[in-house]
Amino acid sequence: MIIENIGTFSAPSLIVIILIFAIKSKINIFDSFIKGAKEGLECMISILPAIIALITAVTMFKFSGALEIIIKLLNPIFSLLKFPKECIPLLIMKPISGSGSNAILNSIFESYGPDSYVGKLSSIISGSSEAIFYIVSTYCGAIKFKETKNIIFFALISFIASVLFALFMC
Repeated sequence: MIIENIGTFSAPSLIVIILIFAIKSKINIFDSFIKGAKEGLECMISILPAIIALITAVTMFKFSGALEIIIKLLNPIFSLLKFPKECIPLLIMKPISGSGSNAILNSIFESYGPDSYVGKLSSIISGSSEAIFYIVSTYCGAIKFKETKNIIFFALISFIASVLFALFMC
């Protein structure tokens, strides 16, 4: 009973705690809110070009037919690893786009079911990895950090580890 109500009361409780702390510390709540909203808007505007570029690239990639070509090229390699060809689109799309990979995951579930080998493998890959290029472009763009080579390299290593983990678990 208590655990079911935690979600209901957590946000209002947090707001009350912040207000009490701000009043006790004699912080001007309205000015702080306006300053934070202004900084948030500036951050959003600074990362907007990177987000637009990434969304454009993902859309072009999906509709150009490049995904199908890459799947055909990679299928012989992945078949040696006993990796189902149905999961290759998810494997390609997950580091690029979270929403695109979720759409692929949904179509895998509709075609094969979530309890099938393909469904379980796809679930583990999707749940244990992240949209690397989206995250790097968004967060590094927000802080104007340009040296992303090592970040992407190690993020891709963790992605490969999550795929190997998925193969091991299934």
